[in-house]
Amino acid sequence: MLERPKLLYPAVLVLLGLGTPCVMAQESVTFSAEQVEAGKALYQETCQICHGSSLANGQFGTPLRGNYFRNNWKGKSAGELMQFVYEKMPPDNLMSLAPEQIAAAVSYILSRNDVMPADTALTGDQLEAMAPVLPWE
Repeated sequence: MLERPKLLYPAVLVLLGLGTPCVMAQESVTFSAEQVEAGKALYQETCQICHGSSLANGQFGTPLRGNYFRNNWKGKSAGELMQFVYEKMPPDNLMSLAPEQIAAAVSYILSRNDVMPADTALTGDQLEAMAPVLPWE
């Protein structure tokens, strides 16, 4: 019986691209400065009562700024965060925010977590926003 060389298979797999993990470049989340300003106004009107003026000093809501927030959302997409906001916020008026309002609120929250605005606005379409992963590791 012929013995197969053991090193041949890994080499062939690498050449075929099967022996290395497929790593796709992840898109960065982007939002505009205008969205941040709109989100700030919406936050002050709708969210501040629970989450506090600093996004981390609320009496009723979890922190939306700092380590707690970042650890909770790291590795997740902007679309997942937007979906959560749509389904769960504000608790007394669920699913009441328009997609543009959600994108603005998320933009403001991200800006307060050291994510800088860019030229491209965050889309209000949650499915489109599923690709950009939030930046915290």
